[in-house]
Amino acid sequence: MRAAAAVRYSVVSISIYEKKSRSADYSKVAYASGTVIDGGYIVTNYHVVMKGDYYQVRYDDGGSIQLKRFKNGKMFLADTKTDIALLKMSDSDRRKLRPVQFEDSNLLSEGEWVLAVGNPYGLRRTVTGGIVSSKGRDNIGFADIEDFIQTDVPINPGNSGGPLINLEGKLVGINTAIRSESGGFQGISFAIPSNLVKRVCHDLVRHGRVRRGWIGFLVKEARRGIGNEDSSLSILSVMRNSPAEAAGLMSGDVIKRVDGVKITTLGSLLRSVGNKPVGSTIEIAISRGGRMENYSLVLRERTVYKKIRSGMNRLYLLYGIEIGENSRTGDVIISEVSPRSVMYNLKKGDIILSADGIDVTSLESFIRIFNRHDSHLEKIMVSRDSRTLEIRFSEERR
Repeated sequence: MRAAAAVRYSVVSISIYEKKSRSADYSKVAYASGTVIDGGYIVTNYHVVMKGDYYQVRYDDGGSIQLKRFKNGKMFLADTKTDIALLKMSDSDRRKLRPVQFEDSNLLSEGEWVLAVGNPYGLRRTVTGGIVSSKGRDNIGFADIEDFIQTDVPINPGNSGGPLINLEGKLVGINTAIRSESGGFQGISFAIPSNLVKRVCHDLVRHGRVRRGWIGFLVKEARRGIGNEDSSLSILSVMRNSPAEAAGLMSGDVIKRVDGVKITTLGSLLRSVGNKPVGSTIEIAISRGGRMENYSLVLRERTVYKKIRSGMNRLYLLYGIEIGENSRTGDVIISEVSPRSVMYNLKKGDIILSADGIDVTSLESFIRIFNRHDSHLEKIMVSRDSRTLEIRFSEERR
């Protein structure tokens, strides 16, 4: 079949070996599959590579592939929250393989035919087929962030890390687990969607880790009856100096939707937020006292957000102004002006265009400029009512 042939040079077999204690010998502890992607990388599952100290990777024809260590000295990079790991091939071996083509996993339909290609029990290039049973499965218990494609495609130990492809031979998911009482296939299998795989791999290659946005609240899940439809998720507490606090979210709020997607469980919240890249804006709809309210916030890493808050606190202490970010446009704005700073001729709602001659494109960029100059500002350019104004700061600021 053409679909299976399209990934013939995109799938590898992986044997995982563990070093025996007090010995130079290695013992085989697991089989896995791997999927070749752009850049000379092989994506597979963390839950299999974590077991080993040595990895033997082979082509479709049985030839061996040499792996390279990453800059941190490790043989793989991994994101434990999604169970994704990356291996790196030598430059010579990467030329012999063909990176898989990605398909948008959002385009998958329930009932659509798909194929799994992998190495169950070490049997190279095994192809099985079935249909998509469901999408967006969470609360399965396989990973912290779950957004699984459920299929009835037969997979077994050794299939993990292999591609799930559509009938055009394009990647729609990475096979990762089965639901089984016996350890073998019993009609239900799960794959990580290709869109999530692409984002995680991009972050691993670029940053060595996956950057995730932080909201800053604790939630409580209440279940009523059987199934998720009767469940609800309420905010237990909001952390100080967090995006949630800045947005106006409060303890007791019941989360209804994130970006229009219904939220009923912790798993659905983690999926909705965890799948979005840092810097993206999310819309949270909540119920408060019987009324529906909508809030927007920008996702940032926790450490980055704390640095921003620290800089903003110094800015207010020294200059008496607070800044914020328009979550819809990305503009950095003056959100508050204290009485002692009226001399600067700033007004609430002014859009900051530049600081000390450097363009301001985000809160991070403004705070970087502010910190770079030892918390000192000489001038900023702002936009007000379609006019551009230059604001100069007094030296008597301390």
